[in-house]
Amino acid sequence: METDHLNLSGAWKGFFNYPRALPPTQFDAELRDQMGALTGETFEIGNGRRNNIQPMHALIEGRRNGDDVSFVKHYDDFKRARTPVRYSGTVNDDGTEIAGIWTIPGHWSGTFLMVRPKSQSAVIERKIAETVR
Repeated sequence: METDHLNLSGAWKGFFNYPRALPPTQFDAELRDQMGALTGETFEIGNGRRNNIQPMHALIEGRRNGDDVSFVKHYDDFKRARTPVRYSGTVNDDGTEIAGIWTIPGHWSGTFLMVRPKSQSAVIERKIAETVR
């Protein structure tokens, strides 16, 4: 599979599943992919106790190597989420989906899926192709 031409920069929508009977959590992500070095941020509405649902923001940093994607998410609110979350997944051929697992080492893990519109990835690839001469 040839995915070295992909650039994952842009807006993504996603969700992650918990290992227990908690509902999935949706999130928005903005990724920056600079030749495989990934940075960015995420925003989600946390599943609080007693209907105390609060927004949560996190910064991410990681790598893309071919179709392998890995990053660590660090939440801003250390009182609610002090342990970094590790994500490991695979990007599909056209760069529109990343699927894999997340883990909090020694605690729990679950699955995740991130998607972006196909038209967005095509525009990014076209811009890269146009600027490289």
